[in-house]
Amino acid sequence: MKRIAGFVIFIIFFSFSYAQVQFYGEPQPVNSLNSPSGEQYLFVDYASAQAYFGRVKFKQNEGGRKDASDIWFGNTKGGAVKQWPLNDEHFAAPIGKRITGEFWLFSRVWYDKGIYKSGVYAMNSDGKSIRKVDIPYFENKSPLLTGCLSVDNKYMILSLENNLSYGVDDLYVCVLQGDGTWGAPKNLSNVINSSLQEMTPFLAEDNKTLFFASNGHGGEGSFDIFMSERLDDTWQNWSEPVNLGPQINTSGAESSFSFQKGADYAYFISTRNSDGYGDIKRIRINADSIEAVPVEQVVTLQIFEEKVVQKVSFTLKDKRTLNTLQGKAIPTGDTTSYLSDDAGLIQIPIEEERKIEFKAEGYLSVNREVYRGQGDQEILMEPLKTGNTITLEDVLFYRTTANFVEGSQAQLDLVVEMMKENPDINIFLKGHTDNVGNATLNLYLSKERVAAVKQYLVESGVADSRIDGEGYGPYEPIASNETETTRKLNRRVEFEIKR
Repeated sequence: MKRIAGFVIFIIFFSFSYAQVQFYGEPQPVNSLNSPSGEQYLFVDYASAQAYFGRVKFKQNEGGRKDASDIWFGNTKGGAVKQWPLNDEHFAAPIGKRITGEFWLFSRVWYDKGIYKSGVYAMNSDGKSIRKVDIPYFENKSPLLTGCLSVDNKYMILSLENNLSYGVDDLYVCVLQGDGTWGAPKNLSNVINSSLQEMTPFLAEDNKTLFFASNGHGGEGSFDIFMSERLDDTWQNWSEPVNLGPQINTSGAESSFSFQKGADYAYFISTRNSDGYGDIKRIRINADSIEAVPVEQVVTLQIFEEKVVQKVSFTLKDKRTLNTLQGKAIPTGDTTSYLSDDAGLIQIPIEEERKIEFKAEGYLSVNREVYRGQGDQEILMEPLKTGNTITLEDVLFYRTTANFVEGSQAQLDLVVEMMKENPDINIFLKGHTDNVGNATLNLYLSKERVAAVKQYLVESGVADSRIDGEGYGPYEPIASNETETTRKLNRRVEFEIKR
């Protein structure tokens, strides 16, 4: 081990055809930025020496200690730490800064009716305006949403969970289009993404060198930081991720690694020997051989500059006959009703995601969440004909209980609305289970669930005398009980139309 100028120098040297990254010395905490609560989800604006980060479960967060993360910021060279001006009681984390400084991008996550919802948002430079960024086919089931913006603003890497994920949180890329809108998230493949979590991405200035935290590629602790090279323009071919080694990664959790060409330090988060649940640390770095891509003319992003509105088309159809229906659509919080034309087509201008109720006389209403960029859709509606049995597909219960999963009430409210609008209709509730477990207990459980649905309807203003019901346990399946996929079809509550 060699001493130079009083420093013990350790070097981790990664050599690819495009880049070299060298670390010197030991990581040191940036004490002026750290708190006893904990810091996570770091973004460093090297131009202004400002660090933006999530402060987790902190008593001074907008939502108090229950708030998963508020954004705070401070100078890496010292001074006061301040709160982001537009924090709320939900999770928030920084993503990146517009080249020309007009606005910032950040993430928000909130819990609504049993599911996590989230989005990328932009805050104008004056801190007074906020707007959701439109990303086609965006979906995130995770309680977290982290990401980064490339230095030239052409690429946004997000960590999220959806039906295309290989594990829990995967990394996806959104590419800026020529018209200033973002393309849909594209999974970075199973070379980068594991069966566990990948998060807090950072794309170096060459737009090829990717750093990220993962607990699915092995390593020193729970989360380690890895580096990989993008091999072509498909964003699907990557070099095998390389662990940054024990100089960075410890038996704790490391994340949010970032640096800038020519800068003295790289910054990251570590829980090893931290004041709280994660501290901001820095380590001397030499990354001069990272070749920064030239920043070309900046594309105007369609966020604050112009509201982009697109018409989305819906056709109402009878679910049983597929005949076209006449009806209307009523967006939540909107006083405008959109009527179908002679062909049953409804066109609705969509600026961003919104909830819409579709109604047709003699049919059970349908709720949908729709967003700009969706193609034409058919809305299938159940007829309110005597003897017709309608399954409440969105009315769910916690396993082995008669307790509703959050969000189930939305469809029950449609049933309440239907019965108030049709006073001549009575209903017969039917509860069913799969065949797993004790049949007698399943029969009892199905009866309890019918009773729970009836109680909700009665408490919402429907006369008790208009509702009857029975539980049938596992004895009336509509699908095979051989696999979980088909068994879940048998776990249902439905009602028959009576008059």
